[in-house]
Amino acid sequence: MLRPAVNAVQVDCQSLLATARAVSRRRTVHTARQLQQNQSNWAPPASNRRPPNKNYNNNNVDSNNSNSHNSNANLSDLSESLAFLTSNRPPPGNRYQSRRNGNNYNNNNGGNRNINPYNRNRRSDQLETSDNQSFIRYRPFDGSSSRPSRNQYVPGPEDDHGDAVNGNVPPTTPTNPAYAKMLRKLLDLTNNSTPREVFTHAKLMASKGYAPTLETYSCLIQACAHPNVGCSMQETALSLFEELKEEGYTPNSTIYHSLLKIFASSPDYISMERILKEMTGTYGILPDVEGQQHILRHYLTTGQLERAMEMFYERRATGEKVHYNTYMEIIKALGRVNEVEEAMRVMIEFQKEWGSIAGSGIQPIAWYELLNIAASNYHIDGVSYIWKKVVQSPPPGSRTTLNPDDGLCLKVLNTAARHGNPDLALEVFRILTLRNVPFQEHHYAALSAAYARSGQLIPAFRALTLMRNQGIAHTATTANAIIEALTSSGKIENVDSAYATLKDFVASSNDKEVVEVAGFNAVLAACVKLKDLERALGVYTECAALSVAPNTETFNILFKGCVECATPSETPDATPTTPNKELAMFLANEMKEMGLQPDFVTYEELLRVSLYQEEDYEDAFVYLEEMKEVIPGGKVRPMVYSWIAQRLEEKGDERLGMVVEEMKGLGYEEEAKVWEEAVARVAPPQLIYKD
Repeated sequence: MLRPAVNAVQVDCQSLLATARAVSRRRTVHTARQLQQNQSNWAPPASNRRPPNKNYNNNNVDSNNSNSHNSNANLSDLSESLAFLTSNRPPPGNRYQSRRNGNNYNNNNGGNRNINPYNRNRRSDQLETSDNQSFIRYRPFDGSSSRPSRNQYVPGPEDDHGDAVNGNVPPTTPTNPAYAKMLRKLLDLTNNSTPREVFTHAKLMASKGYAPTLETYSCLIQACAHPNVGCSMQETALSLFEELKEEGYTPNSTIYHSLLKIFASSPDYISMERILKEMTGTYGILPDVEGQQHILRHYLTTGQLERAMEMFYERRATGEKVHYNTYMEIIKALGRVNEVEEAMRVMIEFQKEWGSIAGSGIQPIAWYELLNIAASNYHIDGVSYIWKKVVQSPPPGSRTTLNPDDGLCLKVLNTAARHGNPDLALEVFRILTLRNVPFQEHHYAALSAAYARSGQLIPAFRALTLMRNQGIAHTATTANAIIEALTSSGKIENVDSAYATLKDFVASSNDKEVVEVAGFNAVLAACVKLKDLERALGVYTECAALSVAPNTETFNILFKGCVECATPSETPDATPTTPNKELAMFLANEMKEMGLQPDFVTYEELLRVSLYQEEDYEDAFVYLEEMKEVIPGGKVRPMVYSWIAQRLEEKGDERLGMVVEEMKGLGYEEEAKVWEEAVARVAPPQLIYKD
């Protein structure tokens, strides 16, 4: 009955099946010798035999009379007792008729009216009866006292499994009280317990000799579909399913829907299609509402999103209800493929069917999932809609308000920064301020970017100043959004406007409105990006008037200008013309006088200035060696070697082979392959340096 199924619940179902089938083949449990031995060794205890029509109490017990009856026990009494044990009905004078008459078991108490008819737990030696059979069901076989203890369980027909004496296989029909009792317990365990307990009870039923029935298979397959086990017992359920068909049973709707429930979280779409085809085609069983939920969830689990959405909209068109968790699974599945707008449409259907957050329908976790999907994909419309609906201003009377965590707040902040929505960015700052979250560079950078991309340069510069007042150091990319805003139109007038804003900060009476060096460098970088080196130098010379102390990044921007501004604007990818090396050396000396330490970017820009000189580019190799001392491990970025290799190929320099070998030594195999043909053409094999 349970062939390969029990690994998941650690019950030996193979032995269970063997036991059930062995009992079904064996028609006798106890042999004649065992029966004879049982009959010869058993006798009713002497204390329970009472003469008829006499009253007894605790103070008047005739021990001699009791002992005299010990020799009068005959085989007919014993046979009658054993016949009662093997029957499915109680003997005459049974406990049911007796209990209806109080404690008078034979309705003839010999004229004794002192017995309380309501005391059903009186001592048995106070009872008067001529039917010793009434005491056999209470009498233990160890020779101890026959008086039952209080509230002692009295076995009935539902406890007689039919194999106690003659070994006949008990019938597995509802007319058998014992089987009906065990089946009721199996059904109860199926609905209210764990798969382990269900399989354990099924093993007990098999050990009693009950052959598996369709109800048994149905309960076991339902146990395999328990919500706590997901699809981990799929193989067990399918084995039971195939076994019941081999036994000649026809699967019913309950069994098929239990299998659909298992497949709802299973990636095995092949078995799912086979079971569904057999269910609807062979047996004509159509999935009910829950079954359709399971099929829809299976499509989502296996990535069949188109089929899932087609089935979803068909059900919505016909007015069929879609389960709450199914909506959640659909929204998550759409988020995984970045279908934010489709997820928003599903949320609209979600609200129609389950109500808004103001009611008892949609819980905040659903809005959280949708907000996370929209923010992860920088979908500003979805983020703004959800934030305003459930975070900023939820509907009146709403039970709960969505409280996004810090990670989700950061995603929303980055979305606001990318799309230039400073109002949304300030809302995120409000939430984080209420939590006393310490702000860092990326928070202020996003706020500044939101203002800059919306065209509000003054608040963007103020955000940088606020960051400095909070003691937070900026990075080289903090003001990238300001550079993008100043150069997006390609008009140099925007740079002039930004420079005027910086001058207004100096003229302001507010001590906190000072020019931050990050904003100053952003204006310089905008001039360089627009290839106006002269304007950049002009802004640089005003650093003292703006109360700005240049840093290493300031000079790196100017060094970059010495190279970038030498390239024609029409062909930005062309090899730069001769950079202004004299200006670069002047700036390098001024940087040294200010006590600023060069970083690897400084050496990269100076290397480019030297590398693109017409004749003498030997200083580029000097800067390369100095750069190795600055970078931890001496691992120079691969693009630097690409610059050098390109220049050496143009000049036909035989040192190209040495550079390519050095690239391979640093692990830049892919970049080195690009120059292998050039090496074979420019550098003779004997000049290629190898370690």
